[in-house]
Amino acid sequence: MPRLSAIDAISPALQHMSAMLVRPFRFKTWLKIGFIAWLAGGAFGNFNVNVPSFPGGKGGGSGGIGEAGKDMVPFLRSWVHEHWPLIFLGAALIVALALVLVYLSSRFRFILFDSILHKDAQIGRGWARYGRPAQEYFGFLISFLLISGLAIALIVGLPLWSAYQRGVFHSDDPFAIIGVMAPVILGVFVFAIVAAIIASLANDFGVPLLALDDMTIGGAWRALRHMIAAEPWAYAGYLGMKLVLSIAAGIVIAIAGIFIFLILLIPGVIAAIVGVALAKAAGPIVGIILAVIGGLLVLAVTLFISMLLAAPIGVFFTSYALYFYGGRYPALGALLWPQPVLPPLPPGFSTGVPAPQGN
Repeated sequence: MPRLSAIDAISPALQHMSAMLVRPFRFKTWLKIGFIAWLAGGAFGNFNVNVPSFPGGKGGGSGGIGEAGKDMVPFLRSWVHEHWPLIFLGAALIVALALVLVYLSSRFRFILFDSILHKDAQIGRGWARYGRPAQEYFGFLISFLLISGLAIALIVGLPLWSAYQRGVFHSDDPFAIIGVMAPVILGVFVFAIVAAIIASLANDFGVPLLALDDMTIGGAWRALRHMIAAEPWAYAGYLGMKLVLSIAAGIVIAIAGIFIFLILLIPGVIAAIVGVALAKAAGPIVGIILAVIGGLLVLAVTLFISMLLAAPIGVFFTSYALYFYGGRYPALGALLWPQPVLPPLPPGFSTGVPAPQGN
């Protein structure tokens, strides 16, 4: 089986994508693959860090957070004390929804792997076949998200809290604030790179190990570590090329998204004008109903477009990882490049090799 480099794996990945989506083109298959790819990556992979802002000026001449800010503190405490059951319920619902999305992402990651590997998008087959590996991967995702959240809290929270205790944010010296924020931003950037590398290795190489050899997540990481140690520059080249391809794909998807938006803009504007006219004529109740329907339609169209764009991205990058990894992982390579099975010899056919004689 061929051991493809990061550059050599691009061509078979493009051919694989073309075979699944274009030859022949079937809209139902495209949308189905897009749904699988969207769920496989829609709940995981982005790290959004909201750094809290602090007032830099003296505000109200008091040299602190200002009288308005001081008045807000007891109000917020009172509001939280009165509404804590609703706050707790809302937080519990958000956590439950996040867990469901992460679980679905872990299951559909294996469904995507199975669909791309066999060039056949089947949700039920992948769901039934990879239940235990998906649970292993789900545990990894939860641990990874918790560790990532803790790391971000330490990288961002500790320096900012220390600076706040020293009164840096009450100072008029902008260089003092820059001196605090620059290391924080650099730390977040470095952490984002490390987290992206870990997530990419887990998605691209850990999933095949879990799926084909039924390993635990720890065993998969140990096996992957040995493989990377044998060819560190090959895997580094893969990660670098994947970054370049991701940037190129992002540009293409952005252009396609703008094109689709322009196509839908005119009927969307017409529908909005008609809806406003109906709302004014029928009253506020009808207006609210039309606004809800319009919001749901916008959400549905947005999800629909997202799944259409996710199909080629999901097929190409999954195929790219498989073809790069297949020459280095025999169990995967045997499925990507199956050896031809020789037909059985007909009865009485002689190969010309004399039969062994007994003693």
